[in-house]
Amino acid sequence: MSEVCESLINDYIEGALNINDLEQGLASIFDAMPSGHVDAQSYLQALYSKDRIDSDGFTQLSQVISKVNIQSTLKNSPETDISYFSDDRTMHLTDLSDLDSDTEGEDAGDKTVIVSVKKGGDDFEISEISISGGGDVSPIDPHIVEKPHKASRYENLGPGVTLKDRFVLLEKLGQGGMGVVFKAKDLLKVEAQDKDPYVAIKVLTDAFKKYSGSFIALQREASKAQRLAHPNIATVYDFDRDGNTVFMTMEFLQGKPLNQLIKEIAKKPLKLDHALHIIEELCSGLSYAHEKKLIHSDFKPGNCFLLNDGHVKLLDFGIARASTQTDEEREATMFDPAKLSAVTPAYATPEMFAGMNPDPRDDIYGLACVAYQLLAGGKHPYNKVASPKIKELGIKPKPIKGLNRRQQKTLMKALTVVREERIADVEKFAEGMRSKKSHSKTILLVTLFLAVIGAGIGYKPFLAFQAEQELYDKIHLIKNGDKALMIETIWSLEQLDPEQQKIISVGLRREIITFYRDRIRSVFRPSEGLYDYPQAQTLLAQAKKHYPDSVALSTIDDQIKEQRDRLMNSLVSLYKRYFKAKKLVKTESGEDLTTVMPLIKRVDPKHYLLKDKALSDLYLSEAEKLISARKFPEASNYIVTGLKLFPEDKRLQNLSKIINAQPQN
Repeated sequence: MSEVCESLINDYIEGALNINDLEQGLASIFDAMPSGHVDAQSYLQALYSKDRIDSDGFTQLSQVISKVNIQSTLKNSPETDISYFSDDRTMHLTDLSDLDSDTEGEDAGDKTVIVSVKKGGDDFEISEISISGGGDVSPIDPHIVEKPHKASRYENLGPGVTLKDRFVLLEKLGQGGMGVVFKAKDLLKVEAQDKDPYVAIKVLTDAFKKYSGSFIALQREASKAQRLAHPNIATVYDFDRDGNTVFMTMEFLQGKPLNQLIKEIAKKPLKLDHALHIIEELCSGLSYAHEKKLIHSDFKPGNCFLLNDGHVKLLDFGIARASTQTDEEREATMFDPAKLSAVTPAYATPEMFAGMNPDPRDDIYGLACVAYQLLAGGKHPYNKVASPKIKELGIKPKPIKGLNRRQQKTLMKALTVVREERIADVEKFAEGMRSKKSHSKTILLVTLFLAVIGAGIGYKPFLAFQAEQELYDKIHLIKNGDKALMIETIWSLEQLDPEQQKIISVGLRREIITFYRDRIRSVFRPSEGLYDYPQAQTLLAQAKKHYPDSVALSTIDDQIKEQRDRLMNSLVSLYKRYFKAKKLVKTESGEDLTTVMPLIKRVDPKHYLLKDKALSDLYLSEAEKLISARKFPEASNYIVTGLKLFPEDKRLQNLSKIINAQPQN
C-alpha cells in the first residue's frame, strides 16, 4: 500500500496528477489503511531530505496529507467537544436583546454564545445564535438529523476505566454539554515513583455529535496549548486516542475557577493587593500568549483558574486564533474558528459578535471585565449587558474605591467598547494597573530582600545591601521585558558568588524556568523534527541545578522522557522491519536503515542498536554475496554504508581493501 501512496505523490510532483486527484487517491488509501498517513509523511520527509522537493512543496503536501487523514479519521470517530469546567445548558436566541442578563438570570452573561456569521464585503449578518455555559464552539442547527456512528469502547466512561493501559480515571472534575474532564492517575508516573502522578483528562463524548468539527477542534486545542509554555497557562501534555475515545491530557490543577471566586467575593471582597496580584498573573499569561501570536478569543472568569498556592492559570485556548494568519493560511486550514464566532456576552467585544478578525484588544476587554469584578467585589462593570447594547444604553462603569488615578484611567480605557480607543497591549494594561514605577520598584526590592533573608542569607549591612542594588535593578529590567539582559544574566549566573546567585534565582525564578523550558522545546520536539534529547537533558540539568524543587521542571522532564520513549519505540520498530527486509543501503523512498540509524544516534548516542553486531554481520554477508557475484559497485555501496555505522569493524575494513584492489572497469 505504501508503494501506491508513493506513486501518487510522485505523479503529483511530476504534474501527472492535480491536487483533487491526489486527495481522492490518498483518501482511498487512508480509508483502507488507517496508518497510511504515517507512511506518506515519512516518504515526504525522505523526498525533502534528498532535495526532490523544496520547503514550500513539502509544506503544501504535508498539509494535504494531514487534511485527508483528518477527513478519513472523522468518518469513523465520535464527534463532540468539551471545555475544562462548564455547566452547559444550550438554547436558541432569536435576538441580541435576549442577551440582557435580566432576562436570563445572573449567570446569563457568562454563557458562551455561538454566532454564525454571513459576510458580504464590509457588512455582516448574524444568521444564527446558540448559547452554552462552557467556552467551546457549539453550533446547533435544529434541521440537522443526527447520524449513526460507531459505538465507543467506553460508552459508560467513568471512574475505574483505564485509557491506553496508562491513565486510570479517578473522578469527574467537570461536565459540559460537549464532554467531560476527569482526574486520572498516570501509571507511568506511578512506576517512576513520581510524587505527583495525577493528570487531567479531557475526553470527547457522544453528547454533542452535531458538531462536525469536534475531533479537529480538540486536536487544534492541544496543538495550540502545547505552544504555550508559561507558568500562568495550564500545561497541555498530549492529544491521543484509545479506540474511539479521543482525549487530551493536561496538568491537574487544584483550586477553583475565577467565576467561583467572583461569586464568593460578593459576600467577602478581596483585599486590593490580593486582587492586583491575580490581575498581574492573568496579564503575564495572556501577554505571553499574545507574544506567541495567539489570541484567546474567549477570555472570561471560567477560563481562569486560581490554584491553592495563590497562582493563576489560563485555560481553554481551544478557539484561540493566530493573529497573523494570512489569507493563504486560512484557505489551507481545515478547521477555522473564524467560521463560527464563539463569544461570551459579558466579556465579548462588539467586533467578536460581528465575527470580525481577532485582535489582542478583544482579550484585553475580557481581561478588564474580569479585573473590574475582582476589584469591585464581584460586580461586572456593565452588569453583564452584552457589548453591542452598551453604547446604545449609555452605560458607564462606576469608579472603584482604592485605585489611584492612573489605575482608574487604565481600567476605564481597557473597558471601552470602541476597539480603537481601547488599550492595545496587555503589558501596558498591566503596567497601568500597578502602582507608579518608583513605588513598584521599591516593593520589588523590599520583597526580594525579605525573600532572600527568608532563604537563609541573613541580614547584610546597609553598604552591602546597597552594593547589591545593581542586581535588583537588573531583575527589575528583566521583569519589564529586557530579553537580551535576561539571557546574559542566565549564562553568567555561574560566575556570581553564592549569595548573588541566590538573589537572582529568587527574583527571576519564573523567568529563568520559562527560559529553560523554551530552550528545551527548541532542541527536542519530535513532532517538529527536533531530536536532540541529550541537549534537552543537559539544559534540564542546568535548570534543576538552580531549582531542584521545581514542579514545572519535573513535569518537563516527564514530558520529554515520554516523548523520547514513544519516538524510540517507533525507531526500534522501523529498525526491526528494515533489518528483516535487509534494507541496508539508501533507497529512493527513504525506508531503510540509513534513515533510521542517524535518528537513533541523535536521540540516544549510547543506544545498544548502534553497536548491534548482528547488523554489522548483515552488511558483511550481503557485501560478500555481491562480491561472489562479481557485483563490485553494489558490494562497495554496502561496505561504505556499513563502515559509516561501524567504522571500527575490522572485517568491513578488510573487505573494503579487497574491493578497492579490484581492477576498475
